[in-house]
Amino acid sequence: NQKREYEGRIEHSCLFCRKPTVATDEECDKQRMKRMEANDPVAMNREGLNQYAKGDYSKAFEYFTKAAELGDAEAHYQLSLLYNDGHGVEKDRGK
Repeated sequence: NQKREYEGRIEHSCLFCRKPTVATDEECDKQRMKRMEANDPVAMNREGLNQYAKGDYSKAFEYFTKAAELGDAEAHYQLSLLYNDGHGVEKDRGK
């Protein structure tokens, strides 16, 4: 499928819902929220990264925790960084 996407014979699609990917940030945010309502850990992790970039570490912590509970390995890593740096949580290098 990647080869056909590259050649332009098929559109790139979302791995979660199989619909064509969206073009605008607004549509992307709307689609991510829909995926989060369906308990998609990758979408929750992505929202955590967005909140972290905005500087809202407590919200980022919430989203990373939810994603980690659903089994997302990257979310576990992001939580370790929050604990290491003390962003949004008490600094604890042991966690």
